[in-house]
Amino acid sequence: MRAERKGNMRERRMKSYLDLVPISARRRKRQSRMTRLCIVLAVFLVASIFSMADMEIQSQIRRTQMDDGDWHVMFAGPDEEQISLIESRPEVQTSARYAALNYGLDRGYEIGGKETVICGFDENFDEIMEQASIEDGHFPEGTAEAAVTQSMKRQLGVDVGDPIVLMTPEGEGIEFTVSGFSGDTSMLTSSDAFGIFVNTETYETYFADDTRGEDFALYVKFVPFCNIQKTVDDICGQTGISREAVSENTMLLTLIFQTSNTTMMQLYWAAGILSVLVAAAGILMISGSMNSNVSQRTRFFGMLRCLGADRKQIRRFVRREALSWCKSAVPAGLILSMAAVWGLCALLRYLSPMYFSTMPVFGISLPGVVFGALVGIVTVMIAAHSPAKNASKVSPLTAVSGNAGTTHAVKKAANTRHLHVETSLGIHHASGSKKNFVLMTCSFAFSIILFLSFSPAIDFMNHAVRPLQPSAADLTVSSGDGAGSLPKDLAASIEQIGSVQRVYGRSYMYGFTASVGGETIPVQLISYEKYQFDWVRDDLMEGSLEEAENGDGVLAVYYMNEGDFQTGETFELTAGDRTETVRVSGILSESLFNIQDQSAALICSESLFEELTGESGYAVIDVQFDSDVTDQDVEEIRALAGDGASVSDNRMENAENRGAYYSFALFLYGFLAVITLISVFNIINSIAMSVSGRIREYGAMRAIGMTSRQMVRMVSAEAVTYVIWGIVIGCAAGLALNYKIYDLLISIRWGDPWEFPAVELAVILAAMALSAAAAVAGPAKRIREMSVADTISAL
Repeated sequence: MRAERKGNMRERRMKSYLDLVPISARRRKRQSRMTRLCIVLAVFLVASIFSMADMEIQSQIRRTQMDDGDWHVMFAGPDEEQISLIESRPEVQTSARYAALNYGLDRGYEIGGKETVICGFDENFDEIMEQASIEDGHFPEGTAEAAVTQSMKRQLGVDVGDPIVLMTPEGEGIEFTVSGFSGDTSMLTSSDAFGIFVNTETYETYFADDTRGEDFALYVKFVPFCNIQKTVDDICGQTGISREAVSENTMLLTLIFQTSNTTMMQLYWAAGILSVLVAAAGILMISGSMNSNVSQRTRFFGMLRCLGADRKQIRRFVRREALSWCKSAVPAGLILSMAAVWGLCALLRYLSPMYFSTMPVFGISLPGVVFGALVGIVTVMIAAHSPAKNASKVSPLTAVSGNAGTTHAVKKAANTRHLHVETSLGIHHASGSKKNFVLMTCSFAFSIILFLSFSPAIDFMNHAVRPLQPSAADLTVSSGDGAGSLPKDLAASIEQIGSVQRVYGRSYMYGFTASVGGETIPVQLISYEKYQFDWVRDDLMEGSLEEAENGDGVLAVYYMNEGDFQTGETFELTAGDRTETVRVSGILSESLFNIQDQSAALICSESLFEELTGESGYAVIDVQFDSDVTDQDVEEIRALAGDGASVSDNRMENAENRGAYYSFALFLYGFLAVITLISVFNIINSIAMSVSGRIREYGAMRAIGMTSRQMVRMVSAEAVTYVIWGIVIGCAAGLALNYKIYDLLISIRWGDPWEFPAVELAVILAAMALSAAAAVAGPAKRIREMSVADTISAL
């Protein structure tokens, strides 16, 4: 009785047709499941893109502030009056003077026999340059103090209060007292150099001479939400500073969307195009699903018309129903996107903890949530327009006549003259309604368009961020004289250190000439060992790698010249009065390491190198560490190498490169994977809903004698029709966009010509073909299992 009273109360409260929406949603929850899932995926796609982009931008901003500084622009060489005018501007948050000497490590300033960079700046410079902050001790005071990098502390054993002597190119010594220590930079550690920091007074006293130093530059950080480009133009006009004398922190300004760099603006255009494509793909996917949902409910909308609902009310009903699905689908999509972003952020921190230490694992991106929800709701409303219009066109006569199985009138019979009946019917079902056909094919086409549009980003990544090669060393020991003066026993000793994963050395010999094709060309001879031979295996263009590894020949690195080496040929290799005959066992497309300009490169085994040159030592020893390496391990290797060798620590630089590449790769490949999965789902869902919308027709066909096998062929023909036309449209538009985006991202910046994306096209077409096969499998199974009576009576 209580339930009956509640039902009567609901009936009394029903004041419009819109009150039927929640009742219909409960009754048809299973039928609307696929549409709601489409909304979830669309919201997930958009929210994931914006959230991951936001997380990436936040991480890159923090990383840029740590590596390049938290400054926006730099004014070169301003005078005291100009500095005063700039600092008085309300838009300026922080400013500091800075100058550097011997930054190229070629001026001859040394401490302890190592090239040293000298930096002079104001005490507040650490507010905009984190690397200048003093970790231990205090900022230099007066003209007798200097802060130094941690590498000097480790290698020279100095501490706060100890004296150091800076040797000038003229052989003079300038003595400083160590006031504190600052962090190392990847440039200094990879170059095996030191850095000292002094105040502006000290710098002007010792290094301001025009022949020995550079003028101070003013680094400026502006307040948040300031129009930086307009402010800089105003400052230049007020102070008379030339716009050409202003340099930008390009990466930071790009990340906060304030750059004037035209190349970066090309990236904005590319990102804008891709964002529009993502939104359009979501609209088509949801619209296709809703259109199929409406087509299955023709009788329902016809009955509403019989009860007195007008077309405007039917349109409102469909839109309200779509919004009701958003109440559960949009939050679900946002939750899924947050889980995916958290997983990616955690993975990035695990893969490169040094580079992504600032990335939040459980951060919530406000732009991602807002744009995901907003685009989700707007997309649903746009997608609901066409189905709502179609539903409003249903006449009451359709509902009462029993012909509510289709929303369109059959204007032309299927053409059965050239194809089997079931194949012709499948094609006819696909193309019978022009609007539905266009919607379905465009939905499939957008999968290809999106995939081809995003694929140039992979090439952009490989240009902008070079992945670390397997041969990349974490630490390099180089002989001081450039010759093979490092004993091989040193490599064996280094290999005994616990954190060392791999040690590999090589030797160089210049001054060789080779007589090839009647010409004499300069040759650089390089020795490889087992690891390096394994790494070049994929670069072998022709010939035998094993012969060279066994010392029976040399590998020639290909270079475009008339005197190219040929596999199997022998030639004379001359150095001074010594001439040897060697054989080319193979050709490599490239060398693992740098080749001296204007010379060919020949690679051989260590035994053959010693036989040809008489040298038995290494010129370079490279070391790769495992994750447990410590600074003490590096210092131990430095002690083993001795004073005559140079030790370059590349760990920080490698971590930066590796982290940047992981960041791009996970985002781009993950997004391409999401596009592929959504394409698969869209095809399967669309075909399944199309079959569901015609299930009564299929029942009638079964009743007049059509076999289940014929019906499966009919469904297959319908699916293939959609997919083929989707491929045609998708390839036509996708290749054009691929070319345009490639030009914006790569050709304009690096000059590489566009190449036909055969691999990318093959991947997405294979995914669509497999999706079409999977899409037919589900309906086929359903058709086989249903009896004629069940098929006819199915809703």
